[in-house]
Amino acid sequence: MNRNNQSGLVMIIFTLALTVLLGFAALAIDMNHVVLNKARVQNSVDAAALAAAVVADSGKTTQEIANAALDSVKNYSSSAGNSEITVTQNAVFGAGGSSLSLPLSDSAIILIQFSNDPTVFPSSSFQRKNASGEFNDVYVRVQVTGVALEGFFVGLFNASKSVSASAVAGPSSSVSSSSELCNLVPMAVCAKDSSDDEFGGYSEGDYQVLKESSWKDSDFDTPGNFQLLDFTGKGEVDEQLAGGYDGCLSGGSVNVATGNSVGLVKKGLNTRFGSYQGMSASDYPPDIYVKEANITTDDDGNITSDFTYADYQQDIADGNYTEQAGGVPGRRLLSVPIIDCSNNTGGNGANAEFNVVSVGCFFLSQQAPTSNGNSEPQKVYGEFNTDCLVNNATFPTTPSTSGAYKIQLYKDPNSSGA
Repeated sequence: MNRNNQSGLVMIIFTLALTVLLGFAALAIDMNHVVLNKARVQNSVDAAALAAAVVADSGKTTQEIANAALDSVKNYSSSAGNSEITVTQNAVFGAGGSSLSLPLSDSAIILIQFSNDPTVFPSSSFQRKNASGEFNDVYVRVQVTGVALEGFFVGLFNASKSVSASAVAGPSSSVSSSSELCNLVPMAVCAKDSSDDEFGGYSEGDYQVLKESSWKDSDFDTPGNFQLLDFTGKGEVDEQLAGGYDGCLSGGSVNVATGNSVGLVKKGLNTRFGSYQGMSASDYPPDIYVKEANITTDDDGNITSDFTYADYQQDIADGNYTEQAGGVPGRRLLSVPIIDCSNNTGGNGANAEFNVVSVGCFFLSQQAPTSNGNSEPQKVYGEFNTDCLVNNATFPTTPSTSGAYKIQLYKDPNSSGA
């Protein structure tokens, strides 16, 4: 073989090798594009499942829950960097059973499934309410399939790219006194039974004064204390009562704060009813339903109300209410430490310290008083409920059906991934 023939062979081998290398590079670009958009679609369905679970927790219908998930996906697709998660169809979910689906685009489909068990989807036994008419725990599965992606090099081989993702969300198990407790309000109530580490001796529908008008009327029996707590300083109690306390309490005890703080209390708590004094609705939105109760107290101290938490839930479920603009479901439910008032381990006044028995869920019946006048007792009333939503906490692994809880993501039982 002469030298010229050898030179031509080298050129052929080099060309073939370069083609293979360029092919691998092209494949890598397409694969990275798939991985990136797979993560984006997963983020989208995670957010949609959480949004739907929050709406489910407020007592809305399956149609409203499904449309909350759909709206979340639409909002995500319109944000910067998510142009390939296109939503070109304008349809909305109608009434249906435990499984609803709609096209998002020519290729993509969104599927919403409901269950009373986060490990079973779809669930033929799904029930929105139990036999007693009470709302069951609802778990929502959101699946988006067939999101078509732009092809860079795979088109040369008559191939296409698409991604899919799914997520499940719903209520967690309940917190306990041993949990790390977060996003609480800086007020407390005394346990009726300090040995009851679930409810502190309270029963569903019990009414309780969450803040007294006189420290002498408080069961705390510590001079100058009106049932307020000291998380990070009394000057921040308005922000914390509005929902701005993002710290956590652990160790099983709380410190009290002295002083009536009427102005700060009304400033913080009343944001939950859409009343603002120097605070922002964007930071602290109102509840979606702000009807107030009329509270009466008889000579024996028994408290009654003409508007209960059950009424609040039923009105929302029936659509028999005026929704507050920008409202967020559940803002009137307060997570309140229930403490053992018989065991003051600190001292008097601001030094008083009490052990936490549990976390109580109290429905805020009416706005906090707006003046210091004697004609308007400075009391804040709450109705006890066996469960409520908290923004953050550590939770035990053993499932329970009552107590403070949060909305969280679960592993999708129908997913083949880890």
